[in-house]
Amino acid sequence: MGTATDWDGRARSPLNRAEAEFLRIAPDRLLLDGPSAALIGAAAPVPLNQVREALLRPMGHAVRDAVWRTIIARAVHDREWMLGAVGLAMPALRAAAHRSCRGLDADARDDVDAAVLAGFIAAVRAADPGWTRLVWRLRCRAQRAGLQARHHQTQEATIPAATAASEAPRAPWGHPDLVLAAAVKQGVISAGEAQLIAESRLEPTTLKQIAADLGVPYLRLHKRRSRAEARLVAAITAGDLPTLLSTSQPDDLG
Repeated sequence: MGTATDWDGRARSPLNRAEAEFLRIAPDRLLLDGPSAALIGAAAPVPLNQVREALLRPMGHAVRDAVWRTIIARAVHDREWMLGAVGLAMPALRAAAHRSCRGLDADARDDVDAAVLAGFIAAVRAADPGWTRLVWRLRCRAQRAGLQARHHQTQEATIPAATAASEAPRAPWGHPDLVLAAAVKQGVISAGEAQLIAESRLEPTTLKQIAADLGVPYLRLHKRRSRAEARLVAAITAGDLPTLLSTSQPDDLG
């Protein structure tokens, strides 16, 4: 297992501090036991850092969700177990932060990291135990919080007056994630549809994999994505959203 500085070299970033604290307390104080441990094939209590390793291996979505329901039930009542939930979701949170932090300086990335963490914790507290593919849904909400923080960071960036007329804003307003976030803000697509498009179009995850994880028919999910993408294209064509090549600023995503 890597250290808390492996992923980006920022030892004091919010995500890395959370990871370091998780690794410090998980072996002795955050133990999954009983039927929940049996779900991952363990006969004895298992530290959450080892549970995380188990969940990274191929596993049915029903088993993964059952483990997460146990973690969430404990996290909403116990601060240490909330940290456990953060640590368990760290691979997903780092991916969300990485996508939200592209092109930002270290200080701005720290702010976005903090927003991702806060968004995740709020999502855990509001989670519906009946949800399927729980960690995917939690990540969706954490990443949206990160994108909102990114927007606020780039909004605060100023351009020197002497070059304001000739230089485009340094924020990459055409980034696909920001286009999707703007579409959600304006009600063109839902947050779930935005995450579906992002996962299946911008990441190495196939629609068939997502359908299997969610336990829904592939064709139903394909139709849902197609309809959402059609609304997205129509909004971009109508000028209601920034295009992927636009350098103009989108509406406030916060």
